[in-house]
Amino acid sequence: MTPAQALREKIVLSVFQDELFGQNCYVLARRDTDRALVIDPGLQARQVTAFLEREGLAVEALLLTHGHVDHLAGVPALRTATGAPVSMHPQDLAIVDFETFAQYPFMPPGFAPFEIDRELEDGLEFSLQDLRLRTLHTPGHTQGSVSFLVGLDCFSGDTLFERGIGRTDLPGGSMEKIVFSIRNRLYALPPQTVVHPGHGATTTIEAEMLLNPFVPAR
Repeated sequence: MTPAQALREKIVLSVFQDELFGQNCYVLARRDTDRALVIDPGLQARQVTAFLEREGLAVEALLLTHGHVDHLAGVPALRTATGAPVSMHPQDLAIVDFETFAQYPFMPPGFAPFEIDRELEDGLEFSLQDLRLRTLHTPGHTQGSVSFLVGLDCFSGDTLFERGIGRTDLPGGSMEKIVFSIRNRLYALPPQTVVHPGHGATTTIEAEMLLNPFVPAR
């Protein structure tokens, strides 16, 4: 058994997709303990909270790949339910408009401003006992976009999708930067790395290097 396979034996990965944006929230839980991490809690917060309670999981951190509303709408509810600290890259604070977000008709009840407890930066690690999740700064979709890497699993947020990339026409977006991030950070990962995107189905680094029409490998 390889180290990556051994690592996957220790993790239960659950994905919850919201019905409006098709956004993926991920729960990484240890098989041998009650500890978990939650990535990008959005409009599916109630479903995620129910799952955490049912499984008896204690959340150690709420991790945000970027500051768009569909990826953070559920943070207040999850933070209240779990007491877990919130982590996001500080460069995305400029695009988090709590007043505007709260007025959207699709927002969950009780949405309110929240603070970032830990600022993400490239190389910053989170642990689930002996497992390490590493932060990769991958700007382009937003200035503060990050991806999270644990073994051969990469949570790419809205940077890289199956046969697609995140849009770059919103504030903080840059086509030049997202192409650089994908080619120099994500495509540098082992080809067998599984990519878990912010929307849509999983893919692999190898498949995207071969087939992604927006950022082909050089």
